[in-house]
Amino acid sequence: MTYLNDVPEGGQTVFPQLGLAVSPIRGNACYFEYGDGKGGVDARSLHASAAVIRGEKWVMTKWMRERRFVAAGSQNSIR
Repeated sequence: MTYLNDVPEGGQTVFPQLGLAVSPIRGNACYFEYGDGKGGVDARSLHASAAVIRGEKWVMTKWMRERRFVAAGSQNSIR
């Protein structure tokens, strides 16, 4: 996730299980993976945005997949 603007107050990306809060600073990025290396979800990747107290928060995300994307309800299955 890349921060596209500075936020004067609030708006941190919070990772509660890590006790970590990343401040939104223009040009900085926060990289994390959901997987735990064994095919499961790493609960430490749980994150949320703190409320923006002053200003606006704009971010850009880039998702990377390990497998081909199959839309929900698709007749194709991942093999």
